[in-house]
Amino acid sequence: MTRLVLVHGRDLAGHDPDTLEAQWLGATAAGLAAAGSSFRPTDAGSSFVYYGDTLAALVGGAAPPPVTVHALEAGAPAVGPAGLPALPDGELRFVLDVAREVLAGAGRGPEDEASPVVAEGAVGDALAEAVVATLGLVDRYVPGVSAAVLLTLTRDVYAYLHDDHVRRVIDDGLAAALAGDEPAVVVAHSLGSVVAYSVLAGRADGAEVPLLLTPGSPLGVRAIREALQARAPLAFPAGVRRWVSARDPRDLLALRDLTPAVFPLPAGSPAIDVLRVDNRAPGYHAAAVRLDDGAWAGYLALPEVAGPVGEAMTRTR
Repeated sequence: MTRLVLVHGRDLAGHDPDTLEAQWLGATAAGLAAAGSSFRPTDAGSSFVYYGDTLAALVGGAAPPPVTVHALEAGAPAVGPAGLPALPDGELRFVLDVAREVLAGAGRGPEDEASPVVAEGAVGDALAEAVVATLGLVDRYVPGVSAAVLLTLTRDVYAYLHDDHVRRVIDDGLAAALAGDEPAVVVAHSLGSVVAYSVLAGRADGAEVPLLLTPGSPLGVRAIREALQARAPLAFPAGVRRWVSARDPRDLLALRDLTPAVFPLPAGSPAIDVLRVDNRAPGYHAAAVRLDDGAWAGYLALPEVAGPVGEAMTRTR
């Protein structure tokens, strides 16, 4: 029997994984219904990989709870000179690179009057000041993305990509959900898509994955892609039959479609199916939210996103 494995995104520490799973299943069911699919996901046939508390503890230096597999966004502090954590220069540079790329995606570049100028190779206070100034521009110019949200995303991604211990703990949690010989349809949102790609691309063999669905993925962000390439050449994960990447063009946390120019794969690799969609969720990035009128929104509630899940699950059951 095919399993449905769900992998959440950034900044979900302190949330109840059962509630999150119910939201994902509810939004996906709405999307499937809109797509005309008869398939409906259930707790019994789904695994929700929850690593939010684990990652928060690892990034914060505390003893982490284990990643769990289960059958609204936490409030983020304002970012300012006093609110920016003391970060090593390498992490500050990563935050700065991502923030500048997001600003460029919003049509704001170095020519902006308020844009900070930082010398190449700047370190310490000069680099921190440039990060604070750039995050201030994000708050000012980037719709749907706050500096605090962007800082949380970049810190989590940096920790995952550059800290072997963090990556091993998170990867082991997803690997446990994928263990076994049964096929697994993997739906991975936001930071979860970086985790899912890393785990699946690193497997020489394993269970068949009829579908890898990565809505709102930041894999096309240059700094993130280059960090992955520094570890291993990009590759279409072995065992994945189809990879679908969905993005709302207004979702500046995802920033770019996973086209061959943005996410180059070796010659002869299968193509990533790129979907451009209209995500009604506030900020255009969420996977699953309930609007005030009771309707489901988010990537998973869209028929063109949920539809491939129904096709893969019914084809391989």
